[in-house]
Amino acid sequence: MPRCRLDSGTDAPHHKHLMTSTTFQRARKPEEIQARRETLLAAAAELFDAEGPLGAGLNAIAARAGFTKSNVYRYFESREDVLLSLFLTEMEQLVPGFAAAIAATPEGDLDGLARAVTGQFASRPRFGHLTSILSNTLETNVSEDTIVTVKRTMGGMAAEMATALRTRLPKASAEDALWAITMIGALVAGLWPGAHPAPVAERVLSRPEFARHRPSIERDLPRTVRAILASIA
Repeated sequence: MPRCRLDSGTDAPHHKHLMTSTTFQRARKPEEIQARRETLLAAAAELFDAEGPLGAGLNAIAARAGFTKSNVYRYFESREDVLLSLFLTEMEQLVPGFAAAIAATPEGDLDGLARAVTGQFASRPRFGHLTSILSNTLETNVSEDTIVTVKRTMGGMAAEMATALRTRLPKASAEDALWAITMIGALVAGLWPGAHPAPVAERVLSRPEFARHRPSIERDLPRTVRAILASIA
């Protein structure tokens, strides 16, 4: 599953009808295929940011990109395959930012490292949202081979993040650092839906009596990340 570069977050540029179906020609060269995939991923990113996974259906993605639905299947096997590719693109963009934030933190500074890690995830809402639906939505309606490719790609990028973490926690083993990255990802996946509830639930959780039931990425993630890092330091 080739990865494509896209702007991250909610400030992605608008690419409305990037290609008209009347001018559609089948891509044959690798660079043409990659360009079509990038067009579809740009459309999916816009829809996902605006309307969430329900708004990023295959029909909507095809229409936004100027494709027919049948043409989308030349490049992706399903809506979930499109969003999995978007997830990998977002993770690919996270890795260098994560490494830079870690490198800027003094060795052994657990509080600083926890803040740096939190800042990277909090500033990437598209990645956080995609992470929260990875297991129960994105990894459905795709082939076993696709999931294998995704897991291998994720594993390679997680290993890069673990290597960066060990530069500031040199007593941590490679295995423990990778475990820490995996657990932080699981924390983000678990916290994200509660921190970003649906509109009706958000109004309820805004009431003082329910405020304690709403998690906060900025408030709660640093504390839990610090606990994880302390356990391997």
